[in-house]
Amino acid sequence: MQEQNEVLEILQQLREELNAPRGMFGKRTDIPYCCDLCDKLTRLLPSALADAEYLKQKRKEILTNADVAAKNTIRAAEEKAAQLSSESEVVKSAQTTAKQIIDNAYVQCDNLIMRTKSHLDDMFKETEQFLLTTLAVIRKNREELRAVRLDGDGGRQ
Repeated sequence: MQEQNEVLEILQQLREELNAPRGMFGKRTDIPYCCDLCDKLTRLLPSALADAEYLKQKRKEILTNADVAAKNTIRAAEEKAAQLSSESEVVKSAQTTAKQIIDNAYVQCDNLIMRTKSHLDDMFKETEQFLLTTLAVIRKNREELRAVRLDGDGGRQ
């Protein structure tokens, strides 16, 4: 989140520099300053992209762990069901209980997986939105810089 704020702050500084009034008495675009801001963005963006990759890896780990936990829960439920059904006096009761345990385990497993997927989807959505916004601002700033360069003054007055 801090990196996102830094990127947005740098982009705002770049925008202000590029949109400053020009003319006989206006200030000239400080090209070295703009280049410095672009360099800062270049240093920050790989970190943001690395964070996105980290989230992607964590998603895989979370889903794998959820799957393992679900399988373990189901296996434990099946073992418990088998143990209960082997006892002769409570066979019917054990079968009913075992089925309920297994059904509950499947429901819990499904709920856990759905909540995990929903949470990960939200995280990816936020990351995607941040990256799209950052790219749009960079594209706009590049176009503005290109327009200033094409106007012929090249930052000179």
